Amino acid sequence: MFRLSIIFSVLFLTSVSGDYYSAISELEKLLDVEAFIVEKLDEYLERAQQEQDNIKRFLGHIDELQNDRGDLEEYFGNPLNSLITIRRLVHDWKFNVFDPIFKTSNFDTYKSSLSDSLEKIKFKGPTQEDLQGATSGLLRLQKIYQLPTDQLAKGVLPGEKNQLNTSLSASDCFELGKNLCQIKEYSYGSEWLLEATKRLHGEPLDFISPNVSDVQILEQLSPAFNGLGNVKLAHKLNNEILDKESDHEEALKNKILFESKLAKERILGPTKPVDLNQMTEKEQKESFQLYKRVCQGELHQSPREQRSLKCWRSHQEVPYYTISPFKIEQLSLDPYVAYVHEVLMDSEMEMIMDHGKGHMERSKVGQSVNSTTTEIRTSQNTWLWYEANPWLSKIKQRLEDVTGLSTESAEPLQLVNYGIGGQYEPHFDFMDDDGHAVFGWKGNRLLTALFYINDVALGGATAFPFLRLAVPPVKGSLLIWYNLHRSTHKDYRTRHAGCPVLKGSKWICNEWFHVGAQEFRRPCGLNSDEGKFLDLKEK
Repeated sequence: MFRLSIIFSVLFLTSVSGDYYSAISELEKLLDVEAFIVEKLDEYLERAQQEQDNIKRFLGHIDELQNDRGDLEEYFGNPLNSLITIRRLVHDWKFNVFDPIFKTSNFDTYKSSLSDSLEKIKFKGPTQEDLQGATSGLLRLQKIYQLPTDQLAKGVLPGEKNQLNTSLSASDCFELGKNLCQIKEYSYGSEWLLEATKRLHGEPLDFISPNVSDVQILEQLSPAFNGLGNVKLAHKLNNEILDKESDHEEALKNKILFESKLAKERILGPTKPVDLNQMTEKEQKESFQLYKRVCQGELHQSPREQRSLKCWRSHQEVPYYTISPFKIEQLSLDPYVAYVHEVLMDSEMEMIMDHGKGHMERSKVGQSVNSTTTEIRTSQNTWLWYEANPWLSKIKQRLEDVTGLSTESAEPLQLVNYGIGGQYEPHFDFMDDDGHAVFGWKGNRLLTALFYINDVALGGATAFPFLRLAVPPVKGSLLIWYNLHRSTHKDYRTRHAGCPVLKGSKWICNEWFHVGAQEFRRPCGLNSDEGKFLDLKEK
């Protein structure tokens, strides 16, 4: 951008060359300089006006989004809205507003004021890592629920009622494709890059697609097809870059590489194409394949397995519930899994979420000091301690009444929230070492009690792969299952998972009852179950 300081420096340097009043010729030079200044100022003002118009258009677009967002929980329950918001704060604001302003004007005071204001509210904007996480979340949804790229880009999900009412721009698709290629997901990455090309030339002129061009898309697409083993197509796309920019440094290097590969193929024959269905070691596991099929609704219990199950009302031998008994739905008899409906009141669920918000941290996997964050579990959680929250006493008593177990050895409640494509891959709740190293006398996790704090529009079921069971989240209900055999040995059939949230937000609250203090509530069986279903441990 031309700066006024440069203009005036040109003027002053010119005036040093002679006395303008001494000759007409020197005055003619002044007129030339003046014409030059007018020309450059016209360019400057035209560019400044264009930037101002672009900024106004961008801010107007943001105003529309702010006005249309409605309920935030529902708005961010749409995975596309979540991705777009993160990408907008990582890229669009910088490209459309801050770069044009800060690079062309002296806005140091404004920048300092803005920085101080954000620091006061402890604002930390999303990073490239957040954008990569959102990309992985959408990829997870595509893989688990088999969503076509072109349909997801339009916000179209399977079933007429299941629409996201949001579509992705060329920039969104480009960012997805680029990020996927960076993690070597070339098949899905190339699909998103092709979708970006289609949208780049199909979007209205006033639609905001910053920092995206055909060349930038080709820069990612050509290596992607090379990664897929299609060297001919990679070479063709690379030549398209050179047609547009003949001195493109990276494309010139790749031209030599691709031509060398093609020459080698002509001698030795074409290389074997990359298997697009090739799975990682984790994905090859039987439990993971069953998990996918259960989440998709493809695999479920047979009528024979279901015919012994029943629903009934029970006061669980607690007189208090004689008038208003628990509504129990059996889901599996062995191992025992049951749904208890309408256990929590709306006011209780609101209090649970209110006390958790603002204290959530990324969920970890592992035991104690060895725990770490991982893509196996994509959620945030916090702990609600009974001692610090006396209002939880009624819920605590209700848990004892419905399970028949003591909370003396129970853990604090764990509140969990799942975001874009949020999930927890197949895992066990019991500890490998019987729990003594972490929990001492309390021992292992005997029973899991899982509250559903809200309804989830699509996805988010609790899946039991080996039981062919998917339990949909129902607000206010409680899911319970035993993790151990009656002899307190591990039951490997209880491997379970949280299916990815496809639309909406998922809030759950976990309670784990331990073996300790249950001697009179649930006495151990006399026969050992050690080693039963051990073959399922590594599946």
